Formats: sequence, C-alpha cells, structure tokens
Amino acid sequence: MQSQQLRPEEFDAHLAAGTLRLSFVGMSNAGKSYRSKVLERDKGFLWYQVDEEIQKALGFAGMDDISSWLGYPTSEGYKEREQKYLELENTFTREASMKTGGKNFVFDTTGSVVQLQPETLQILRENCLVVHLDVDEGSIEHMVERFFKEPKPVAWGNYFSMQNGESEQDSLRRCYPALLKERREKYKALSHITVPTAEMRDKSGAETLELIKSRLGTVR
Repeated sequence: MQSQQLRPEEFDAHLAAGTLRLSFVGMSNAGKSYRSKVLERDKGFLWYQVDEEIQKALGFAGMDDISSWLGYPTSEGYKEREQKYLELENTFTREASMKTGGKNFVFDTTGSVVQLQPETLQILRENCLVVHLDVDEGSIEHMVERFFKEPKPVAWGNYFSMQNGESEQDSLRRCYPALLKERREKYKALSHITVPTAEMRDKSGAETLELIKSRLGTVR
C-alpha cells in the first residue's frame, strides 16, 4: 500500500478489500491501544500489539512486570536491559509487513518506536498508514504525573542525565518532559497524518475510520 499517496477513495477501497493497514504512533497513554481495541471490536480489525509481543518474549505476565524488570536509568544493568527491550521492539515492529489473513490491520506501536532503526521505521511507513495520536504540549505535565503514578517501560536513551545535587527523582522529573517533547516531534515526522487525541475521544470504530480518512491530504 503506497500510504504516503493514499487518497480517501483508496482508503475506502482498502477497507472494503480487507487490505487496510493502520499504525498508531504516539506517547504512552495517548490511547493507541484503546483505539486499536475499538477497531478490533467494532470493525473486525486484526490488532497487533508490540508491547504484548515483547511481554511474551520476556516471559512476563503484564506490563507492570516489564516496568519492574527494566527499571530506571540509575538502576544497575539498566543499559543492557534497555538494549534488549529495544532489540525485541525492533524485531516485532518489523512485523508491520506480516500477512493478515484477509483482515484489515491495526498496528499498535510502543512509545519508543521513534528510537528504532531507520530501516525498521521505513518498513512501517511503507506498509502502513501511520497515524500520530497527538497529545498537545499542554498535557505533558499531566502525562508526567501519570507516569510516576503508573510507570510504564521507558527506553530513556540519551535523554537522562543527573546534575550536581539532584536526587534520582528530581532528575527523572526534569528529564522526562524533555523526552516527551522530543518524541512528539519525532512522531509527527514519522507519521503520514496527525489526529489530536481529543478528537478521537468517545469515537466508535466507524467514526474513528471516518476521522482518519478526513485527514488524508491535509498538512500534518
């Protein structure tokens, strides 16, 4: 599917033929998994979750287990575990080109998708219409607080540093917003279209698809 050239009528044709491939990208807690679940429930999409595949590969029962295993950048052995996590994510994200058995397909990426190998991101763009679920910059403070209440696995890369006199918690709270802002720009660059999360709220599967189609041909 030449998704970078997709027109509304081509979108409809792929949907009718069972060959539509969507990929949601965006921050953790932006609603990627919920929106994917709605498309599976309402429209029969095949839902592929990268987080779930990583979880199974590591032998964990849930995301809380992965968060505890990965830890924070100050944890001993963090870099090695982060590398393992990203290697698995890279492998499973390449599955964007997987056969779907005649079903429309929604690809649920992780928040760290933009930290993967360029070749993998190219595969994602070539095989899917990449939809950025955009959380506005004003919501970042809320997302930071939610992260510290309900931690999710984070590949910090080079976004973490400690300044003289800072506690670990202070360093994390200073660096995490910078990571989110940088990722937000990278999601925009990776995606074909951007849809504000507020516009997706309470939408059915059919309404979700109509909203995505309405953005085709618009400037991101």
